[in-house]
Amino acid sequence: MDIIFYLYEERLDLFLAGLGIIFVALGLVLMIVSYIYVSVNLKGMCEIFFRDEKKYTIPLEPFNFFFMSMLPTTFWREILNIKYNKSFKNLYSKEFYYPIDKIQLIELLNKYPLFFKIQYMVFCSGGFALFFIICSFVFDKYFM
Repeated sequence: MDIIFYLYEERLDLFLAGLGIIFVALGLVLMIVSYIYVSVNLKGMCEIFFRDEKKYTIPLEPFNFFFMSMLPTTFWREILNIKYNKSFKNLYSKEFYYPIDKIQLIELLNKYPLFFKIQYMVFCSGGFALFFIICSFVFDKYFM
């Protein structure tokens, strides 16, 4: 029994680092899934968001995909903008995102809910990866 605790304590930092690497890999896989999902639904998303289904074409360039994949982040900004009339243009002194009105936001949420879920899973996976890798480092540096 003592040998099990010894191995557990000795390898906890490696276990945490392994979990971090697994979440990094999961995040990369989810980014590929997100790219495929955006590519498949590109015309519909562009029609809702830009009112022009030919704004972007397949295959998406990396910057265009990054911009499209940041729409769920824009969602939170627009909630603040719509609900509390908070303008981000004033905060940043230039326009970092395309504004979207309440109707477009609701339509995007209703037609493509998986798009938002995939993107949030990517963010969560990155957060967990960072957490476990930092915990592994701290445990190895200060408790071993």
